[in-house]
This record gives sequence, structure tokens and C-alpha cells, in this order.
Amino acid sequence: MSSIVNDIKQRIKSGDAVTRLIIISISFFLFAGIFRILVFVSGSAPSVVSAQEFLIQNVSVRFNFAALLQKPWTLITFMFSHFEFAPLFWNMIALYLFGKILSDYTSPKKIIPLYILGGVAGALIAMMLITFIPGFQGYSGNWLTGASASVTAIIVAAATLVPNVRLNLVLLGPVKLLYLALFFILIDILNLASYANLGGNLSHLGGALMGYLFIVQYKKGKDMATPFNRFFDWISGLFNRSSKSKMKVIHKRNLTDEEYNYNKIVNQKQLDAILDKISKSGYESLSKMEKEMLFRESGRK
Repeated sequence: MSSIVNDIKQRIKSGDAVTRLIIISISFFLFAGIFRILVFVSGSAPSVVSAQEFLIQNVSVRFNFAALLQKPWTLITFMFSHFEFAPLFWNMIALYLFGKILSDYTSPKKIIPLYILGGVAGALIAMMLITFIPGFQGYSGNWLTGASASVTAIIVAAATLVPNVRLNLVLLGPVKLLYLALFFILIDILNLASYANLGGNLSHLGGALMGYLFIVQYKKGKDMATPFNRFFDWISGLFNRSSKSKMKVIHKRNLTDEEYNYNKIVNQKQLDAILDKISKSGYESLSKMEKEMLFRESGRK
């Protein structure tokens, strides 16, 4: 068990942002399942129900501001908590596909901050609408769990940034991100009338709004991820103070103007070819080297 835990820690530490989020969500799902099994083995079926309720009450956010004040940490923990396999599976698939695209066109450091912002915005917007709209108040006090609002924020952010990039889907073929995002939003709007998952659908729309605003601000040069990344760097620095980094100074020859301009022209031609390939065959048609170059060039902008 210790080797498995160490392997998970290593993958979280060395993996990219999307991989880390997926591992954390899957780990909680497995923990919740094992916890229920242990309770069942040691007791009775009612004990399993009690164990489930205990977990839900302490990691899920409630559509009630008074309850949120009593357990403020749930505003974060709910977006990493899944108790059923199907929502976990589809959320992680969408997170992987759209998160990778958004990472390549912006930076991996945008994913976790947007994931958190999307989840928080989704929960708070749903909570406000349920609290103040009479037709929704019957849903007050219900629980919200899962990454759907966070993932919706990433989907809409990717579609807002690069709407014409195509994603190859089984049976459908290449589909523009813009159409996929609009489809998901439309489904959430139509499902509001069903009332079955009102809080979830409202949180999706809140996450979608955050994803759109995130990219609008990003295009204006305002990075909403910066405060989060500074905080993460500060936390990381606390654990790394004891170990001194070894720096190696390498002297590089400065390029002449002719060499610099030549390299710039070559890189631009390669980038144009990659973007043309995406427009014709979709993002998934790129090779690993092409994806790496696209990410490297986007990071310079």
C-alpha cells in the first residue's frame, strides 16, 4: 500500500496539471469506495448509509449560505469528490481532452486555477439563484458534488480561445470546439426544466460563465491564474527551503540579427503548417513533436 501511495505522490508531483487533477479525483473516489466497504464488512448495511452521509456532509457543498459558513472548506472539496463511477468517468474524459487543448494553447499553469475558479463560481452562482429565485428555492439545502462545473469552465475556456479547433469524436468525426461547448450549455439549459439535477445544471452554467470570462480577461492581458500560481509557488517554496538548488551557469553565444530573423521565419512557417493541419484534420492529428512546438510557441506569447 505504501508503494502505491508513493507512486501516486510521485505522479502528482511530476505530472502535468490535468494529470494531477485526474489522479486526485480518482483517488478520492477509490478512498470513498474502500471506506464504505470497510464499514460494511465491520458492521451492517445501515452503517454504510451512515458512512456515505458522513462523507457527503463533510466534502460536498450545500446550496445554503448558512451551511457554507459552517463548513467553508466544502467550497473546494466538492469539486474533487465523486461518489458514482459514471460522473467521474465522463468528467475525467472531458477534463483530459479539453484540458490538454487549453494547456497547449495557453500554459499548463492555467488549468488548476481555472478548475478551482470554475467550481467556486458554479457553486456560488447556483447557490444565489436557488436562494433568491422563488421557483428554485425548493432545491435549497441539497448537496453538490463532482467536477462538472470545473470541467465546464475548462470546456468553455478552450472553445472561447480556439473555437475553430476540431476534436475528433467517435461516429461524428471532427467537430469544432465551439459547437461542442454550445451543445453542452444547451443541454444544461434544457435540463433546468426537469428539476432532477437543478443545482448541478445551474452550477454548470456558472462554471461556463467563469470559463468565458477567464479567456476574455486573458486576451486583454489580465491573467486570473496569477494569484493562484503565486500562492502555489509560495507553498512549494516552504517545502523546498531546506534543499538548496544547484545552479549551473551556461554561457551562450548571442545570435546575430540575420540568424535571429532566419530562425523566426522558420519557426513561423512551422507554426503556420501546424495550425493549418489543425484546421483540416483536428488537434488530435498532430504528432507529439508538433504538439510540443505548439505549446512552446504559445508560451512565448
